[in-house]
Amino acid sequence: MLKLYTWLYTACLLFSILPANGQSRYFAHSVGAGIFTASSHFAGGIVYSPRFNFGVLSRRSAFAIGTQLALGSSLRASYNRYSGGNSTSFFMADVPILVTYNYGNFATSGSHSRLGIFTGAGYGFHNGSRVMENMDEEENDSDQVHVSGPVLTTGCRFMIGRTSLGLHFSYLFNSNHYNPDINGIGSAGLSYNIHSSRRGI
Repeated sequence: MLKLYTWLYTACLLFSILPANGQSRYFAHSVGAGIFTASSHFAGGIVYSPRFNFGVLSRRSAFAIGTQLALGSSLRASYNRYSGGNSTSFFMADVPILVTYNYGNFATSGSHSRLGIFTGAGYGFHNGSRVMENMDEEENDSDQVHVSGPVLTTGCRFMIGRTSLGLHFSYLFNSNHYNPDINGIGSAGLSYNIHSSRRGI
């Protein structure tokens, strides 16, 4: 399962970054940190958020496809434990594929607004581990976290001096059967919006 998430993470990076080489005016990205929480699960990591504007409505408004890729560690996990014969890793990965609407700050490379907002939806995967004091094998309890399903995201972007920052909130609904006691994964993050051109924001 860990290898699957690693390959998904790598594929998302390649498909997001490669198109940017020839069409940088439609490409934007940011880097920051985020936290992820669910039932007995708390994790944190580095978040990289590339996106490609496929529908530019105006200088301040665009639809985009992208992701909020996160790699880090489960902060409340006993990684030396074993679950179902498999070693429980402290590694955490969160891989959503998102379609978003962006308005204002950093919506496009030509947007100079002081404030901006974005919202969107997609599908995501989350891998991690958690502390389970009393596991019930008959109820399929596990200290490994493998969640996938629809994801919603929203947030804002704003200027502090000449620096553009972003704040996002996301919720990944659990639609698989591996962790039936987890309804979903909530997350929040703060990021720095990387300016690919000084002619941008």
